[in-house]
Amino acid sequence: MKLLRIVADGFKLCEKNFTMSFVPTGNKTAADKEFELEEIDNELYVFTTLGIIGKNASGKTTVVELLSIIYDIFSNYRINSSKNIFKFIDSPLKLDITFYNDGIIYRYLTTLERNKNSMDNTSIFFREEHLYKREYKKAHARELFNYDKFEEVQLNIKLPEDTSMIYLILKDITLRGIYCPSDDYVYKDYAQAFNLYKLLNDNLKIITSLLKMFDEHLENIKMLNDNKYKIFYTNGLTKEVSRTELYEILSSGTTKGFGLFTFVVYSLRTGADLIIDEIENHFHKTLVENLVNLYKDKSVNKNNATLIFTTHYCEILDLFSRSDNIYISKYNDAIVLENMHENYKFRSELSKSNKFYNNEFNTNVSYDALMNFKKELM
Repeated sequence: MKLLRIVADGFKLCEKNFTMSFVPTGNKTAADKEFELEEIDNELYVFTTLGIIGKNASGKTTVVELLSIIYDIFSNYRINSSKNIFKFIDSPLKLDITFYNDGIIYRYLTTLERNKNSMDNTSIFFREEHLYKREYKKAHARELFNYDKFEEVQLNIKLPEDTSMIYLILKDITLRGIYCPSDDYVYKDYAQAFNLYKLLNDNLKIITSLLKMFDEHLENIKMLNDNKYKIFYTNGLTKEVSRTELYEILSSGTTKGFGLFTFVVYSLRTGADLIIDEIENHFHKTLVENLVNLYKDKSVNKNNATLIFTTHYCEILDLFSRSDNIYISKYNDAIVLENMHENYKFRSELSKSNKFYNNEFNTNVSYDALMNFKKELM
């Protein structure tokens, strides 16, 4: 399953009919097809990497929160009750999602409503669900979102109100998208990380190479049970510790690196998309660049996983030869996404970071606000 386009109406502070596409709109060179695009069917391409950039409070985190909800639907067929999608408004959220699965293009429409009768007031009901489909053919590549010849799928099985009809198409419950927020807490759960390796039936050798990227003194870590771990050092020493002690012994960078790159391993091995908020907050420049390049390398990314990330670090985008896989988030009266290729026409070989630093996308910190702050310090 791969997302092709999402349209949302009523999500937090986003504009009406907020739209994000995962398919290329610009010309496709041979180099792009090798590194930046994944062919999921005959002449049907999606991005290997997709970047969202913008200044502070421009809505970048809101965008990836929306994506996390959509991947929740396609992974668990329910909305995780801990995600308060009606935080800022109480009106229904309408979704229009186009996706590809097993030779078929689907269009899924639904309205999400809060279950106001639930005790915690957070469970979500799926209303007004409709599913349409068309068998994909090469000739359709240029008209993916022309729905005139789609046929409605009739599913005569009644599901619980909090369960999406997508379940009847995809059926298996599996992680199709992993959301990594900018908060550190998600990376501190060692048991979660080791359980992901078990799901992969991995022999855990990869843990050694992963740990050495962050701490050259570590040979390996094994989970003995949910609260007991064994550390193996390169000098031959070992130490059994509790989960709390493990967190105290390892540096915060090692903990964060182990947690995030475990998600990277799972993503690349299974084809699940990985969404990282503020990717530059996690690691230094070189490691971030190498992470991006892992998804562009088809010898590593064999299962068509996509890396989606937000960033303030403009130089990352110079790794991209394309510009239609870069979105600029802006907030005025509402959050809007501008596609660099469609909204700003310039040659793709030019430095994208220089364009940002020259404020050609109106993403710089307000000069007047900065000067007023400076005056207050005088």
